Amino acid sequence: MDELVQAIKQRYHDTFMSIAIAGSVSVGKSTFAQKLAELLDVNVSVISTDDFLMPNDVLMAKGIFKQKGFPQTYNMTALTQLIMRFQADELSAEIPCYAQELADIHPEKKQRITKPDILIIEGVVALQLEQPDFKIYLDADLTNIKTWYLARTLEMTARAKNDPKSWRYQYAQMPIESFSQLVMTVWDETNQVNLDQYIEPSSVHANAVVRLDKNHDIETIIMK
Repeated sequence: MDELVQAIKQRYHDTFMSIAIAGSVSVGKSTFAQKLAELLDVNVSVISTDDFLMPNDVLMAKGIFKQKGFPQTYNMTALTQLIMRFQADELSAEIPCYAQELADIHPEKKQRITKPDILIIEGVVALQLEQPDFKIYLDADLTNIKTWYLARTLEMTARAKNDPKSWRYQYAQMPIESFSQLVMTVWDETNQVNLDQYIEPSSVHANAVVRLDKNHDIETIIMK
């Protein structure tokens, strides 16, 4: 990670900087972003591109709900404008809030982001933004990614078994074998398609490609 941190510091000149981190669903973008933020010796804020997903009712109306997570399901204009506002020295900005328990943009909650020295934007569409000053792509063996995806989904769903308000509650009542099959069907029909058509091709824009091993530890970093 030291090599990556030094490369970022070389590009940071005491003015606002933005970093984009992309990669497959379940590759570990959020965790990696937080670790990177802790290693940078300036004020860093981390946001997720999920906060810029279109609300579910909008996706339904557009007939693209099943493509949720694909580039066309995000308000990329709003995300771009956020970066530009901080570049223009605005001191704060209000953004939507994606609620995991609802699997939707929260209808009432908003987030106020105070302009940081460095803004890290993590998410599957992050490298499809032009504005970020430094772009990182997280890569891993597909077998590992699918294993992480299944494990994470099973864990999060198990946590919802006593929470009828969670959208995961209905699935927490299913036999684990049946649910696991359903989870991997979703992977094949949605996440794999997104990875093949949009996420992985965006890696060509990366300044650094970070390869993770089966333990989510850094295996290699390729600087471009």
